[in-house]
Amino acid sequence: MRVLVDLGAQLDLPALGRSLERQRLSKRERRARVVAALERGAAESQARLRRFLEEARREGSIRSWQGFAIVDRLLVVATPEGVEALARRPEVVAVIPETEQEVPALAQYDLPAPGPPEKTSWAIAALGAPEAWRRGFDGSGIVVGAIDSGASARHEQMAAGFRGGVASWYDPAEGSATPHDNRTGHGTGTLSCAVGRNTAGVTLGVAPGAQWIACAGLPTGRYNNVLVTQCADWMLRTGQPDVLLAAWVLPDPGCDRSLQPIVDAWRAAEILPVFAAGNHGPAARTDRSPANYTGLFPGGRDALSIGGIDLTGSRLTEASRGPGSCGGSVFPFLVAPAEDLVAAFPIGPDVYRRARGTSFAAGLTAGAAALLMQARPDASIAEIEDALRASAADLGAPGPDGDFGYGRLDVPGALEKLTRSARPAAPAPGHRAPGRTSARSDRSRR
Repeated sequence: MRVLVDLGAQLDLPALGRSLERQRLSKRERRARVVAALERGAAESQARLRRFLEEARREGSIRSWQGFAIVDRLLVVATPEGVEALARRPEVVAVIPETEQEVPALAQYDLPAPGPPEKTSWAIAALGAPEAWRRGFDGSGIVVGAIDSGASARHEQMAAGFRGGVASWYDPAEGSATPHDNRTGHGTGTLSCAVGRNTAGVTLGVAPGAQWIACAGLPTGRYNNVLVTQCADWMLRTGQPDVLLAAWVLPDPGCDRSLQPIVDAWRAAEILPVFAAGNHGPAARTDRSPANYTGLFPGGRDALSIGGIDLTGSRLTEASRGPGSCGGSVFPFLVAPAEDLVAAFPIGPDVYRRARGTSFAAGLTAGAAALLMQARPDASIAEIEDALRASAADLGAPGPDGDFGYGRLDVPGALEKLTRSARPAAPAPGHRAPGRTSARSDRSRR
């Protein structure tokens, strides 16, 4: 049997954050310091168990183990007797069996999207992304990661944006070396809304210049706590994206804090997680974790959870509503288009589907965050969130509420808020207008 074994030496992230803030380090330097501190603490803690683990392996009660650093945790393959012996160790605070549960659907695909010009997603103009592109910001230099069903690097919207190399794709279940997606296409579709290259007459990606990486943490469309831990640790230590798309929720309703230490570690390392709010409405208090987390690093922040609106600007009927079960008064954080969208589908290099759900709204928001990060490379994830919140277009009743959160995502407004007190970055070298591909990109797809 496989179990997750939590040890007691967890890093004090708030104290580390305060220390790093006083040193005035760059984002990259802060990320390196946080990862190093987590790795150092986990290695020292887990070393205390090594003699026991090696003896148990020789005796046959433990077959193997793998250490993580994002939290002080081991993945152990052992007999029931080996698990019982582990649980009695003073270093161990919890033994968590491997579980796999159905994840509530966050997405719907309808009939294939029609041909041009209808293949331009209405969400792109609604969010104001073209204005950012005209200013030279298309996400170049930013990496968006996704933990999902996988992602296709063969699709025409995705091929040129894949970062490539061993640090850009991880498949803990099957060990495949090539990025791929399962039959649901959920990972490819949501990620295409963030970083689709807007090629072949199809415009659907908010940050077409950004690169992407992915980990197949939900390869069957089911939530597995072991696979998600493996992906979470890989994202922090190896992939290290700037934005991390987590367009899924935990299986059970209410407030489940089990992933909060992982989310805090990402945020401490200046990786911005973007969560789908879920599709469990229309009733109030239909939020789920981790989108409903509160008290996050730094300073007790709310998760960047994204609800959905339709073409009329009304709340998507099935979008989850607040208030949040984890104590937050505002849930979701923002809303974005979530109906009649165009998304890449991985059964072929040029197949598209109409898409619906807060997963795709989260993908659009991840792309928007990439634009802001390009415009202000020095901005912390807290500053990115503040700009998104302060610029959101209020919908529904005046002020934040449980239907629309702080309002609809507004890309130009967020750019204005973020760059008002700082000099914007110049477009990355080799910038090209969205919707155009270079000869090199064309060759890579062929």
